Amino acid sequence: MDDGVLEAVALRWVRRICDRPLPAGLEGVYDAERDEIVLSDRLSPIQRRCVLAHEISHARHHDVGGHGDAVTERRADIDAARILIDMGEYVTAEIVYGGDVCAMARELTVMPWTVRAYREWLHDNAAIHR
Repeated sequence: MDDGVLEAVALRWVRRICDRPLPAGLEGVYDAERDEIVLSDRLSPIQRRCVLAHEISHARHHDVGGHGDAVTERRADIDAARILIDMGEYVTAEIVYGGDVCAMARELTVMPWTVRAYREWLHDNAAIHR
């Protein structure tokens, strides 16, 4: 998904997207009270798009209370992966790079955690449909 389209999707769920300094270790935040997504101004373009997709999930689900709940964070990672990764491109990358997550991430222009989340989603769906 192109970055302009990704921002348009985000703006369906929040009033604005802000890039500004955040505390070390924090890449993005969905602020329900202010109706905004805040992204660290230190992110690379690829990091930014992955974190934005992750925060879109929090906005869509109206999550509040930070990033402490592992189940909510897993859901947000998987949602981000599904927003950013095309199934056909994923399959091609998996074959070409033999499952090397970092090489696949470079090819798919996402962060490695996004590839791992997509792989987890595929695994979970295959288990459900057996």
